[in-house]
Amino acid sequence: MLATYERILERLPKTLERLSRKAATGVPVIVEGKKDVAALARLGIYGPTITVKAQGMVLEDCLDEADGPEAVVFVDFDKHGTELAKEITRCLESRRVKVDMSFWREVRGMVRKEVKDIEGLPTYLESLKKRVGGYSN
Repeated sequence: MLATYERILERLPKTLERLSRKAATGVPVIVEGKKDVAALARLGIYGPTITVKAQGMVLEDCLDEADGPEAVVFVDFDKHGTELAKEITRCLESRRVKVDMSFWREVRGMVRKEVKDIEGLPTYLESLKKRVGGYSN
């Protein structure tokens, strides 16, 4: 199990760094809510974000901000997030926006059942560092 955590600890920060670089170029990152935006900041990911759970707004209205050629979908990893990702993708592709879900797929594949949402990623990463670090002493 330790080897699995070590692999995740090696891969996860690299994936998040790539996401950070993409966001820094101005590509909007679509998340569910404000807590997700705060979690991205804790992970060092800054740039334009679009929250799709704005109160009283329908999804299509929230996505009006994604008016560039590309957007990154980075929603929660649970069943609801998976359905939301499909809905966002459909909506954006109908507007000819290129949807990048690679970061979401990579992170979801790494964290599996251990993290269900974006806001849990910073804490998970910290605990992973302690878990792996504790074994190396």
